[in-house]
Amino acid sequence: MAEQWSAEAVETVLAVQGIGLAPGRAERLARAYQGLLQASAADPLLARLEFDAVPSGFLLAMQKCR
Repeated sequence: MAEQWSAEAVETVLAVQGIGLAPGRAERLARAYQGLLQASAADPLLARLEFDAVPSGFLLAMQKCR
């Protein structure tokens, strides 16, 4: 079973790095990250890469948050 991103997980990960989020932003980011996680699970080659290893991954996540 694939991991699940939640708003709380996103807030925690970013808070540890000293990044604060506006209200509602964590939920939007969690949905985008979850989409990326599911897409990588469906693609065996992409599943081997860490999310941060794909430079365009962050940009894709941010585009889905708009």
